[in-house]
Amino acid sequence: MISIAINVKNGEKYLARCLNALIRFEDVVLLDNYSTDKTLEIARSYANVRIFEHEFCGMGKVRNMVAGFAKHDWVLFVDCDEVVSQQLVDVLLNTQFENGCIYRILRHNFYANFRVSTSSWGNDWILRLYNRQQTRFIENEVHDSFVPNGLSEKKLQGGYIYHFPYDEVSKLIDKMQFYSGLYAKQHFGKKKPKLYSIPFRAFMMFFKCYILKRGFLQGFEGLAISSYNAMGVFSKYIKLYELSYKRNIVIAFSVNVSVKYNSSIQDRQDRHNDFLPLLAEVHEQILLINQQNLLPSQVLVILVHNNDTLVEDTEDSNNSDRANNNSDIADRIMINVDEFKTKLAELLQCNLVMPGTVVVSGGGSKGISELILRYFEQNPEVQDMVYVADTKLLNKVNFVKQCKTAILRNKTVGNTIVYSPSKGSI
Repeated sequence: MISIAINVKNGEKYLARCLNALIRFEDVVLLDNYSTDKTLEIARSYANVRIFEHEFCGMGKVRNMVAGFAKHDWVLFVDCDEVVSQQLVDVLLNTQFENGCIYRILRHNFYANFRVSTSSWGNDWILRLYNRQQTRFIENEVHDSFVPNGLSEKKLQGGYIYHFPYDEVSKLIDKMQFYSGLYAKQHFGKKKPKLYSIPFRAFMMFFKCYILKRGFLQGFEGLAISSYNAMGVFSKYIKLYELSYKRNIVIAFSVNVSVKYNSSIQDRQDRHNDFLPLLAEVHEQILLINQQNLLPSQVLVILVHNNDTLVEDTEDSNNSDRANNNSDIADRIMINVDEFKTKLAELLQCNLVMPGTVVVSGGGSKGISELILRYFEQNPEVQDMVYVADTKLLNKVNFVKQCKTAILRNKTVGNTIVYSPSKGSI
């Protein structure tokens, strides 16, 4: 006995043809990935079809899931855009399958109802029939394949499967986008393609399909399929490269907001006038960052002060008392941080280049690491932060780009500290 397993999402176009060809099988299991068309309505009209629903979670996982619902151990997978020939149905219903084998079945591929026998679409023998007690699908995101388990492969002779994957170029491109994204996700962290190799890989795929596999003999269809295969190679590797080398980098620098204050000649209001040079300093650094060839995802401005003072988030009479007690010396007194933040926000309001500038206040310079750690906890999407100890480095327009390159190579740029939680370096 054999069960038929089908994975489907929005497959109304060919599903009726697919299920009509399977009417002689008593157990057809269909796993729908939340279709929004008439897929379920069509499936419910067949008495031999049992329907289950689950979101798509990777090709291998949904294959194993629907196989688990089958009544019989021997399972044949049929896609919703495939039609089993009646000759193959006869073979499937009258063959005693061998244990220890996985069976390949011949598939004829069609583009807009035209059979394509070139461009790597010909002689297409696919692994589809197996005993679920002896193997299962590897849980890949894309391109289903079996766990070998020492099993041999055999070709099931007699009949074939009609395959209608595409009927227009736009659908070729849509499917390429979908599968190339899954490929990049599946291989992220496992492969790192070289940038120079990507166009070469794509060209070689086109050459193979159009020239070696004789796609040129089938006119428009041969060119379309050969180009699709080449673009698929380019798309999957360029997306993988982007995932591998894309970094969400924050640039951080600190500003010492302690100011010289002699109580004998200055009052508190005079101290607040010292906003201006500090504001100008921060604004200058922001403008330099805006001129970078690679803009960071965010800028973190850390307000620090000397270790012998405390952050003055509100007016604190103790500072005034201390100044009166030491009127003959110049103390280092902290400006009002809340007011400074307000003034700085007003200054940066017109700065639309950066996605966001975050201003935080901390204790002395020794507490910067703890403050950055809290920032990462509150912003888990941030991958790396470069703390710039010497802001003169920002004069170089390639500075952030150099930092990114250094991070990817597990190095640092002089007079900077790199914080990378994913690498355990914070």
